[in-house]
Amino acid sequence: MNRKKYRRWLIIVFIIYLCAFSYYLSYTIHTSIPDVWKLTVGKEETLDFNLPLTMQADGESLAAASINGEKVPSSEIHLNLNEAVSVNIEEKGIYHFSLKWMGFHLKDVEVDVIDEMKLMPLGMPVGIYIRTKGVMVLGTGAVTTYEGDRAEPAEDVLQSGDYILEVGNQEIQSIDDLTDILEHWEGGDMLLTILRNDERVEVRVTPVRTEDSEYKIGAWIRQDAQGIGTLSYVDSENHFAALGHSITDVDTSQRIDISGGRLYQSNILSIVKGQNGVPGEMVGNIDYKHGQILGQIESNNENGIFGILAEDARLYDENQALPVGFRQEVEKGPATVRCCVEGDIKDYEVEIESLEPGGSGKNRDMVIKITDENLLNTTNGIVQGMSGSPIIQNGKIIGAVTHVFVNDSTKGYGILIENMLEY
Repeated sequence: MNRKKYRRWLIIVFIIYLCAFSYYLSYTIHTSIPDVWKLTVGKEETLDFNLPLTMQADGESLAAASINGEKVPSSEIHLNLNEAVSVNIEEKGIYHFSLKWMGFHLKDVEVDVIDEMKLMPLGMPVGIYIRTKGVMVLGTGAVTTYEGDRAEPAEDVLQSGDYILEVGNQEIQSIDDLTDILEHWEGGDMLLTILRNDERVEVRVTPVRTEDSEYKIGAWIRQDAQGIGTLSYVDSENHFAALGHSITDVDTSQRIDISGGRLYQSNILSIVKGQNGVPGEMVGNIDYKHGQILGQIESNNENGIFGILAEDARLYDENQALPVGFRQEVEKGPATVRCCVEGDIKDYEVEIESLEPGGSGKNRDMVIKITDENLLNTTNGIVQGMSGSPIIQNGKIIGAVTHVFVNDSTKGYGILIENMLEY
């Protein structure tokens, strides 16, 4: 009996160990090897996975590729992931591989081989103005009816973060559009077309006549947002990127779906230094004059805001543009961040303390620490408004600042530049 119990416990322990190892292996592969790997065509790249595994990659035949200096003979590639692997692919294209270990499928990887890219790192503060799609619902509330009762017509109909796009067949582009419809409402149900979780949905709400003889639906709404941020880069075709993270609504904390927006010139007036527990900020003004429009904002996603600069705002300079450094080229150690906190755009010293090799951090791909004494004396580290400041290492633009650590203003997160290029 004792022997049977002992054997049973050994089997249970072995199963637990096998499950734990499988989870560890899956997690390690997921965080260490990205879903998409970008390489420059015709350039030898060194990939250092630092994993104690020997893996077989079944993928497409790479007649124009070499690994560790040897031509790839077929679609079957054997890799020792505990050693650095040098790869050189001489034809542009997208290649797909399936990584296996002991015959078990672990992960699909896409290798995107592209021409060398150059971007102009900017670090320039700008004023940002965006318009929502339709009008954004912040929440619902009660109103006092004409009879003196309390009613909440939008309760359980509209949700925080919804966007009202249409009333009946009439498009809603502003709060004035919705107000005008309510001013002429004569009673009955109102058909609303809303955007909820990226899906168009139709709902019905019954506006109530209030004590001031106006019809209301009992919803708090917003149509725009503005603030100050930093331009990360511009390319040779005048496309720009900024912030490195999305613009979110201050009340709902949700990403704002936009119909468009503009960049304006901005002047930094003062710096509120960051303190542990209280983020600092750049205080400035935005010049909304028509002649000061720098560009049009076309997209607001988790990796930043993107658009195109005005024709007369040519900020790209081929002589000062830098090559893009992909994730495999980013390393722990010294780097610089470009920003404008002392009246001029300057480069300041930082230290890259850690990396998220798999790039799954969602604009938190690296941890940086400000080491430059001038920047520390001016700001105490990273402050609000510096989001988007480009990070440069070894003569390449590799990322942008995204967030500050609330409890340590000298540290913050950065996004890889290649993730910003995927908008």
